[in-house]
Amino acid sequence: MNLRRVAAVLSLAGGITAGFAGTSHAQVAMAGGCELRITEVRALDLQETPTDEIFLRVGDERTGTRTFTEGQTREATELGNADQITEFVAPGGFTVVSVVEHDPTVDTVIGSFRVPCRTASVQRDVSGAGAFYRVSYVVTQLP
Repeated sequence: MNLRRVAAVLSLAGGITAGFAGTSHAQVAMAGGCELRITEVRALDLQETPTDEIFLRVGDERTGTRTFTEGQTREATELGNADQITEFVAPGGFTVVSVVEHDPTVDTVIGSFRVPCRTASVQRDVSGAGAFYRVSYVVTQLP
């Protein structure tokens, strides 16, 4: 769930409390949590040569589909907007990131991994279905 959605849900649930405490809804939504931001994706081995059509699932968001050639690195901003490549992670929780090959009939999950709410800068390798990708991301503790 992206940060705006978290803020909206928590503002409905805790808006009165936030108003009395002098805290904004966005601050309530982010207190003690983390923000996951995908930074880049690199194709190390393709599922289908000469190109793969890849998108990411970041929590409940889906990025756009982009074509990758072997060895190609794409900045995450080429895959989607800020809402699609960032995700709020609740304290003690995690979110799931998946690399998916888009095909006309059935999409194939190359691999998935869980990202906990813990400050980090990571390169995570995912493989499966004959492909190998590296996803780089940053997790930042929110105030």
